[in-house]
Amino acid sequence: MLTVIFTLIWCIALFVFLFYSLISLLFRVISYPRDFYRFAGNQRPAKIDSSLHYFVIVPCFNEAGVIQRTLVKLLQFESFEVVVVDDDSSDDSVAQIKMINNPRLHLLRRHLPNAHTGKGDVLNFALDYIYQKIIPRGIPFDKTIIGVVDADAQLAENALQRLNAYFSSPQTSITQMRVKMYPRFKNELQILQDIEFFSINHMAQIMRMYTRTVGLSGNGQFFRLQPVLNKIGLHPWGNALLDDYELTIKMMLKHLHVDYMTDTYVYQEALTSPRRFIRQRSRWVQGDLNCLKYLPRIIKSKVLSRTQKLGIYYFLVQPWLNLLADLAIIILTAVTLINWQYLYKGMPLLMLMIVVIGLVVFSLFWGIVFGLFYHHDLKHFNEPRLRLCQSLILPVGISYMYIILFFSIIIAFWRWCFHENSWIKTEHGKKVS
Repeated sequence: MLTVIFTLIWCIALFVFLFYSLISLLFRVISYPRDFYRFAGNQRPAKIDSSLHYFVIVPCFNEAGVIQRTLVKLLQFESFEVVVVDDDSSDDSVAQIKMINNPRLHLLRRHLPNAHTGKGDVLNFALDYIYQKIIPRGIPFDKTIIGVVDADAQLAENALQRLNAYFSSPQTSITQMRVKMYPRFKNELQILQDIEFFSINHMAQIMRMYTRTVGLSGNGQFFRLQPVLNKIGLHPWGNALLDDYELTIKMMLKHLHVDYMTDTYVYQEALTSPRRFIRQRSRWVQGDLNCLKYLPRIIKSKVLSRTQKLGIYYFLVQPWLNLLADLAIIILTAVTLINWQYLYKGMPLLMLMIVVIGLVVFSLFWGIVFGLFYHHDLKHFNEPRLRLCQSLILPVGISYMYIILFFSIIIAFWRWCFHENSWIKTEHGKKVS
């Protein structure tokens, strides 16, 4: 009976994954080329609004290895004022920041016991500062654009051009940039993170653009201050460990539409260590669980469409579905190995080989499909291509990378059940040039 139950769970999870992947793929193949100009920043406005004023917030905690490069790159965009918030770093992050002499760079510092309370608090702290700055300078709220960029990030060269094209239309409010890893890959784990963000998540975001369910990322989000102040308030970010999707839900509940930029992107550092990767993803999963508190409001909402509600439900149910599916796979695999001689007794060797080969091909199918799209994306944007050996093992890595994420799911549920909501910091590497 237990085997039947877990088989059913596995089949349901597989069906949901295949259905969602297929729909995302269809939108990517059919809809995007036809409706290119529907996506944020791809429009050609009659006139670029020269009165737009950008404030880019950069949260910083022990980022000495990357923060200086990030700030220098951001300040190359002359329209940007950069507000970096040091959250009581214990390394020499502040010293690295102070080495940059630029009037458009603003350093804010938080100290214990008010520091280390989460990224949302850091962003709200920066927004308070920006609010106090723009009032005496007479900058209109509807001309003020707020951006969030991680301490390890860098915007693509055409980012400001796309942002200006988007925000020059007064009807626009919020947009999320495409995300890519820096093409300095030291191991296969970094490549897998790049394909996950640059191609797989990109497909999902294209579909969400049509269903009006685009999700914000913690990196590369930009919004017009006026509508956010009017509908959410001066402190839009909450305390969920997944602050970006929590803000997405709050915006959707207030009828604020998030757009998606497909043809510019923000770079970030890919993690090289499986341990750090698991810790990072456990924070994301736990942040998803934190957002369950909005479920009653989502169910009762008269603002959200059925499609939007389904999109949010799918996102919120993912940790539970993944947990049950992984448990089902482990249990069914154990049962198969224990009862191997009974399950396959009398089966011809040729038939057994066909079954095994069929299962392998089936498991690699989406890895091959996503790998092909990833190669196309790299070529389209003139990004460095992979070596042949990397390309050959790519389908295997894509198909099986989520096995190691089972541990992040366990960690997330454990912390969530015991109300351990402290921020799990993503550790970056040594200083880079």
